[in-house]
Amino acid sequence: MKVRWLGNAAVEIFGEKHILIDPNFTVEPEKEADIVLLTHEHDDHFEEENYSSFGEDAELYAPKTSSRKFDVEGEKVKPGDKIDGIQVLECDCYGSEESVSFFYGGILHSGDSAYFPDPEGVKLIFTACFEDYYGDYISAFKRLKPELVVPFHYDPQDDLKDAVGLKKKMDEENVPNKLIEPGESIDIDK
Repeated sequence: MKVRWLGNAAVEIFGEKHILIDPNFTVEPEKEADIVLLTHEHDDHFEEENYSSFGEDAELYAPKTSSRKFDVEGEKVKPGDKIDGIQVLECDCYGSEESVSFFYGGILHSGDSAYFPDPEGVKLIFTACFEDYYGDYISAFKRLKPELVVPFHYDPQDDLKDAVGLKKKMDEENVPNKLIEPGESIDIDK
């Protein structure tokens, strides 16, 4: 299975279905999505033009507040739901009215939460990297024991400080991690 970071918190997953999460990207997906997932209602996780270009014909799954705010039709999701092998999990995105994280094929997309649920078989975590939460992130990574952690939700053209800071902390704590560029992909065994 292949997963690509598209900038911001946007990720595309190539599995049985082509999945696009949080379509506010700086690098275009490789193709239109079969499924679009939204983690929460913050503007930096959804961009109408990106969604119209690559996800409008896809099945959309989002918390009720996200669907309402962005005026998009789709299935409402909440923690505990399952969608074509995708688990909808709890999360707590700061300042969000309603947020979820997604787990599929060993990949955990945490939105921009510092709270991580406990799905079994975590191989790859995409994590925000806000400096105030480094300790929370590290505790979660040690608990979940992923094969790899990839910081995202930062601007690699403008400010790498938070991503580099989290990478340094992960290196100190022996958490396997990698900084990648938007458009770069990672292959994982399903």
